[in-house]
Amino acid sequence: MIRIGTQCYVVPTCRASARTQRAVGRIVQVVSAPYEAPDWTYLPGTYYDVAFEGSIFYCHASKLVPLSDPGADVGATDVDADVHAPAGERAAPPALKR
Repeated sequence: MIRIGTQCYVVPTCRASARTQRAVGRIVQVVSAPYEAPDWTYLPGTYYDVAFEGSIFYCHASKLVPLSDPGADVGATDVDADVHAPAGERAAPPALKR
């Protein structure tokens, strides 16, 4: 589990929408407790809301590498999970694959 406030690196293999691509390969900050996929349109797994340059995005845990909390367990890295739309725009996110 990654704690709120932890700085994480978003791995470069993360696929993202055009709006969220700017966070890939960069440092973000976790701003939520972990949560499971909200509905069937998400791939199962753990997600976190992350802050980057004044925006909040959701990100699959497998795409986050904790920096300020290196002992955190985020599970295995998987190249198919993504950072997608901002947390406030989750109405119809694309399906994620873990």
